[in-house]
Amino acid sequence: MAARNDFDALNERFSNVSISNDDAAGEPSNPSQSRTPVDEYFYQHASRPGSRFPYNGDARLNIRKTFNTLARAERWNERKRMEEKERFFEAIDAEFTTRFGDGTSLQTWQRLVAMFDPEGPLPPSITRCKKELSKYYINIYDFLNYCRRMGIDEQAGVQGDLRSIDKGSLQILRAYSKRNRLLYPLDFARGTVLKAFLVHMFG
Repeated sequence: MAARNDFDALNERFSNVSISNDDAAGEPSNPSQSRTPVDEYFYQHASRPGSRFPYNGDARLNIRKTFNTLARAERWNERKRMEEKERFFEAIDAEFTTRFGDGTSLQTWQRLVAMFDPEGPLPPSITRCKKELSKYYINIYDFLNYCRRMGIDEQAGVQGDLRSIDKGSLQILRAYSKRNRLLYPLDFARGTVLKAFLVHMFG
């Protein structure tokens, strides 16, 4: 498992990079746009000389399926796959922090609540927001895929309706996550927002 004190270096490595409408070979065509940490992880592989993995940064792509496509394209053995999966998990955690900050802003938590209940009153504290969010059972891959498609981050306004990906119960969420191999290990969840959405799985 990657050392936890490497996390700050990972965030630094993923900061101030660009995303673009790239071609299938992963070559940047417009470096002025921002790449997300997950995009940067995939682009690092797609741009490697001799890579058989195409990646164009399409926000509609399912990131877990894209990782599986990468593993097949590069013909990783089990050991290499596990090493890369750890890097992928770290990129996911970094992306949650990039999109939602360090979890200290009440406005961030109120926005998350509003995406589940647009008409309801906003809780007056982070603790109350977390309590409200605990009513929902969300797979974090589904959540991040949704945010990527909708362009949701700390600066964006309330968009869409996250109730569409709520599984409704812990039993259903766990069965769905295991069946579809959409499990994310708690050890890699450093960001506060990501941890809040994993609490059902590991709490």
